This record gives sequence, C-alpha cells and structure tokens, in this order.
Amino acid sequence: MTLELVAGEDRFNIEARRGRTAELIAAIGAAFGQAPADGPQTVEAGGFSFVGVGPSRWHAIARGKDRAPRRAALIAAARDLATVVDVSHGFTAFRLSGPRAADALVKLVRLDLDPAAFPPGAAAATELHGMSVQLRRTTAGHAYECAVARSFAASLYNALIHASHQYAVWVDLAEEV
Repeated sequence: MTLELVAGEDRFNIEARRGRTAELIAAIGAAFGQAPADGPQTVEAGGFSFVGVGPSRWHAIARGKDRAPRRAALIAAARDLATVVDVSHGFTAFRLSGPRAADALVKLVRLDLDPAAFPPGAAAATELHGMSVQLRRTTAGHAYECAVARSFAASLYNALIHASHQYAVWVDLAEEV
C-alpha cells in the first residue's frame, strides 16, 4: 500500500447560480467533452476531475503542466452560470492506493467502501477521525483520495499512517501529477 501527498494540483470550487445548474452542466459538457455528474460522483473531462461535493457544487481538479489554459476555459464555460473560486491553497490531498486501501480507510470513515456501494468515481463529504474530508475513489478504482483543509493535513497524514501500518504502508512524497 502507498500513501502519497498529492502535489501540483489546481482546485476550483464551482457553485451554480440559483436555477442555473442544468445550464452550467451543459456548458461544462460542451467545453470539456463530458458533463459533470449532478451528485457525489467524479467525472474526468478535458483534463479536469469534476467531483460533486454538494447540490449544484463541484470541485474541478486540474493536474499537469498545462493548467493555465484549462483554468481559463473553465472560467469561460462557467461565465454567468456559476461562481468559480480557486481554493487550491486551502486544501491538502493524500492518495492511498493498493489492495488493502479500503481496509485501512474503513477504520476511519463511516462509509461502506465496498465496490458495490462506493464504486470507482464515487465521492463523499464525510468525517475521518474527527476531520471533515472529501473522500473519492479514483475513476480507475485502485486508489482513494482524501482532501482536507490544509490546517488539518498533519492530522490526516497521521490518521492514515496509523490506520495503514498493519498493511506495510509505503510513504511517497509525490512529484507533480
């Protein structure tokens, strides 16, 4: 099992204006080739991971070296349909991967992480060891990402290490992804 710090990402909070959710979903779909799901699901489109984090609300996560043009395209697609706020500085994310990742996480969250209940791409805002986190299973399905307010990063790291230690966790400070 591997625990990685996810570095080099831009994270934007997108919140649809009242009554404009359907238009926003369609506009993002037209701009990026696939519309985000209106619910707790991750959709990969146009170099973004669109993660449903609440009603009419998503986090758009961009990784890689060409993030500036994607950011501009996101803002253009949202135009007067939503508020888009860069929240990159406010979150720290860790990725836990490996065949026993769910076994470690289930010690910390009150969610059923069975693949039938929490399939690849699933997302949830939940509590993990007393912290509010955004948990998502990657669309490839082999890893989980936990994002937390950056002031709780050390606490999240320690909780994940403690829950994973019996599975021989390997810690990797990730390069930009």
